[in-house]
Amino acid sequence: MTGLNLASDSIMSLACFVTDYDLNVLDEEGYEAVITHSQEQMDAMGEWCKQHHGDSGLTAACLDPAKSKSAEEAATGLLAYIQKYAPERRKALLAGNTVHADKAFLIQEPYTKVMKHLHHRIFDVSAIKEAARRWASDEIIKGSPRKTGKHEARSDILESIEEARYYRNVFFKKQ
Repeated sequence: MTGLNLASDSIMSLACFVTDYDLNVLDEEGYEAVITHSQEQMDAMGEWCKQHHGDSGLTAACLDPAKSKSAEEAATGLLAYIQKYAPERRKALLAGNTVHADKAFLIQEPYTKVMKHLHHRIFDVSAIKEAARRWASDEIIKGSPRKTGKHEARSDILESIEEARYYRNVFFKKQ
Protein backbone atom coordinates (compact mmCIF):
# COMPACT_ATOMS: atom_id res chain seq x y z
CA MET A 1 0.00 0.00 0.00
CA THR A 2 1.03 3.62 -0.37
CA GLY A 3 0.45 3.79 3.39
CA LEU A 4 -2.05 2.62 5.96
CA ASN A 5 -4.54 5.50 5.88
CA LEU A 6 -7.74 4.10 4.39
CA ALA A 7 -8.96 7.56 3.43
CA SER A 8 -5.93 8.55 1.38
CA ASP A 9 -3.77 5.50 0.64
CA SER A 10 -4.24 2.67 -1.84
CA ILE A 11 -3.04 -0.77 -2.86
CA MET A 12 0.14 -0.68 -4.96
CA SER A 13 0.47 -4.40 -5.59
CA LEU A 14 -1.32 -7.57 -4.68
CA ALA A 15 -0.75 -11.26 -4.94
CA CYS A 16 -2.85 -14.33 -4.26
CA PHE A 17 -2.04 -17.98 -3.74
CA VAL A 18 -4.85 -20.45 -3.14
CA THR A 19 -4.17 -23.42 -0.89
CA ASP A 20 -6.12 -26.51 -0.01
CA TYR A 21 -7.08 -27.36 3.58
CA ASP A 22 -3.59 -28.78 4.19
CA LEU A 23 -1.93 -25.56 3.04
CA ASN A 24 -0.68 -27.02 -0.23
CA VAL A 25 -0.42 -24.27 -2.83
CA LEU A 26 -2.68 -25.21 -5.72
CA ASP A 27 -0.91 -23.04 -8.31
CA GLU A 28 2.75 -22.07 -7.92
CA GLU A 29 2.33 -19.10 -10.29
CA GLY A 30 -0.39 -17.47 -8.22
CA TYR A 31 -1.92 -14.17 -9.22
CA GLU A 32 -0.02 -10.90 -9.07
CA ALA A 33 -0.80 -7.39 -10.15
CA VAL A 34 0.91 -4.03 -9.84
CA ILE A 35 -1.58 -1.16 -9.72
CA THR A 36 -1.08 1.99 -11.79
CA HIS A 37 -0.53 5.15 -9.74
CA SER A 38 0.22 8.75 -10.57
CA GLN A 39 3.43 10.52 -9.69
CA GLU A 40 1.39 12.65 -7.26
CA GLN A 41 0.26 9.52 -5.40
CA MET A 42 3.85 8.28 -5.19
CA ASP A 43 5.04 11.68 -3.97
CA ALA A 44 2.38 11.69 -1.23
CA MET A 45 3.71 8.51 0.37
CA GLY A 46 5.44 8.65 3.73
CA GLU A 47 9.22 8.36 3.90
CA TRP A 48 9.25 4.64 4.78
CA CYS A 49 7.10 3.78 1.75
CA LYS A 50 9.07 6.05 -0.56
CA GLN A 51 12.34 4.45 0.49
CA HIS A 52 11.19 0.84 0.61
CA HIS A 53 9.00 0.79 -2.49
CA GLY A 54 11.56 2.87 -4.36
CA ASP A 55 14.36 0.45 -3.50
CA SER A 56 12.26 -2.62 -4.41
CA GLY A 57 11.26 -1.14 -7.78
CA LEU A 58 7.55 -1.14 -6.94
CA THR A 59 7.21 2.64 -7.24
CA ALA A 60 8.68 2.59 -10.76
CA ALA A 61 6.44 -0.34 -11.72
CA CYS A 62 3.33 1.53 -10.48
CA LEU A 63 4.28 4.46 -12.71
CA ASP A 64 4.88 2.29 -15.78
CA PRO A 65 1.71 1.50 -17.76
CA ALA A 66 3.48 -1.47 -19.36
CA LYS A 67 4.07 -3.06 -15.93
CA SER A 68 0.87 -2.07 -14.15
CA LYS A 69 -2.88 -2.23 -14.52
CA SER A 70 -5.82 -0.28 -13.20
CA ALA A 71 -7.25 -1.16 -9.81
CA GLU A 72 -10.43 -2.33 -11.58
CA GLU A 73 -8.45 -4.67 -13.85
CA ALA A 74 -6.51 -6.01 -10.87
CA ALA A 75 -9.69 -6.59 -8.85
CA THR A 76 -11.40 -8.36 -11.76
CA GLY A 77 -8.34 -10.53 -12.38
CA LEU A 78 -8.02 -11.36 -8.70
CA LEU A 79 -11.65 -12.42 -8.43
CA ALA A 80 -11.39 -14.57 -11.57
CA TYR A 81 -8.27 -16.24 -10.17
CA ILE A 82 -9.94 -16.98 -6.82
CA GLN A 83 -13.08 -18.30 -8.53
CA LYS A 84 -10.96 -20.69 -10.61
CA TYR A 85 -9.99 -22.55 -7.42
CA ALA A 86 -12.88 -21.60 -5.13
CA PRO A 87 -15.95 -21.11 -7.33
CA GLU A 88 -18.46 -21.29 -4.49
CA ARG A 89 -19.10 -18.03 -2.63
CA ARG A 90 -18.32 -17.75 1.07
CA LYS A 91 -15.99 -20.77 1.19
CA ALA A 92 -12.49 -19.36 0.69
CA LEU A 93 -10.86 -17.33 3.45
CA LEU A 94 -8.70 -14.26 3.17
CA ALA A 95 -5.53 -15.34 4.96
CA GLY A 96 -2.07 -14.06 5.80
CA ASN A 97 -0.15 -12.05 8.36
CA THR A 98 -1.92 -8.99 9.77
CA VAL A 99 -4.58 -9.70 7.17
CA HIS A 100 -7.09 -7.36 8.81
CA ALA A 101 -5.13 -4.49 7.22
CA ASP A 102 -5.47 -6.10 3.79
CA LYS A 103 -9.19 -6.63 4.37
CA ALA A 104 -9.64 -2.97 5.30
CA PHE A 105 -8.39 -1.99 1.84
CA LEU A 106 -10.12 -4.84 0.01
CA ILE A 107 -13.57 -3.88 1.29
CA GLN A 108 -13.22 -0.65 -0.66
CA GLU A 109 -14.04 -0.28 -4.35
CA PRO A 110 -13.13 -1.70 -6.76
CA TYR A 111 -12.14 -4.70 -4.61
CA THR A 112 -15.49 -5.19 -2.82
CA LYS A 113 -16.48 -7.87 -5.34
CA VAL A 114 -13.53 -9.95 -4.16
CA MET A 115 -14.52 -9.63 -0.51
CA LYS A 116 -18.15 -10.47 -1.34
CA HIS A 117 -16.94 -13.76 -2.80
CA LEU A 118 -14.79 -14.67 0.21
CA HIS A 119 -15.99 -15.92 3.58
CA HIS A 120 -16.65 -13.20 6.17
CA ARG A 121 -14.03 -14.73 8.49
CA ILE A 122 -10.32 -14.26 7.99
CA PHE A 123 -7.37 -16.45 8.91
CA ASP A 124 -4.72 -14.28 10.51
CA VAL A 125 -1.40 -16.09 10.96
CA SER A 126 -0.19 -13.17 13.09
CA ALA A 127 -2.83 -14.01 15.71
CA ILE A 128 -1.41 -17.52 16.06
CA LYS A 129 2.11 -16.09 16.21
CA GLU A 130 1.10 -13.71 19.01
CA ALA A 131 -0.55 -16.54 20.96
CA ALA A 132 2.63 -18.59 20.52
CA ARG A 133 4.80 -15.73 21.80
CA ARG A 134 2.72 -15.63 24.96
CA TRP A 135 2.02 -19.30 25.61
CA ALA A 136 4.46 -21.54 23.72
CA SER A 137 7.89 -22.75 24.74
CA ASP A 138 11.04 -20.94 23.67
CA GLU A 139 11.88 -23.98 21.54
CA ILE A 140 8.68 -23.59 19.51
CA ILE A 141 9.25 -19.86 19.07
CA LYS A 142 12.85 -20.40 17.93
CA GLY A 143 11.69 -23.02 15.43
CA SER A 144 9.22 -20.75 13.68
CA PRO A 145 10.14 -19.66 10.15
CA ARG A 146 11.88 -16.31 9.95
CA LYS A 147 10.38 -13.72 7.63
CA THR A 148 12.65 -11.80 5.29
CA GLY A 149 10.78 -8.52 5.83
CA LYS A 150 10.67 -7.69 2.13
CA HIS A 151 7.12 -6.29 2.41
CA GLU A 152 6.41 -7.48 -1.11
CA ALA A 153 3.09 -9.13 -1.89
CA ARG A 154 4.36 -12.42 -3.33
CA SER A 155 7.05 -13.11 -0.74
CA ASP A 156 4.84 -12.00 2.15
CA ILE A 157 2.11 -14.45 1.17
CA LEU A 158 4.42 -17.39 0.59
CA GLU A 159 6.13 -16.72 3.93
CA SER A 160 2.71 -16.54 5.65
CA ILE A 161 1.77 -19.92 4.21
CA GLU A 162 5.06 -21.38 5.47
CA GLU A 163 4.42 -19.90 8.91
CA ALA A 164 0.87 -21.25 8.98
CA ARG A 165 2.20 -24.71 8.11
CA TYR A 166 4.68 -24.52 10.97
CA TYR A 167 2.07 -23.49 13.54
CA ARG A 168 -0.36 -26.10 12.24
CA ASN A 169 2.27 -28.79 12.66
CA VAL A 170 3.36 -27.80 16.17
CA PHE A 171 -0.03 -26.87 17.62
CA PHE A 172 -2.79 -28.60 15.71
CA LYS A 173 -1.60 -31.78 13.98
CA LYS A 174 -1.86 -35.03 15.84
CA GLN A 175 1.55 -36.66 16.20
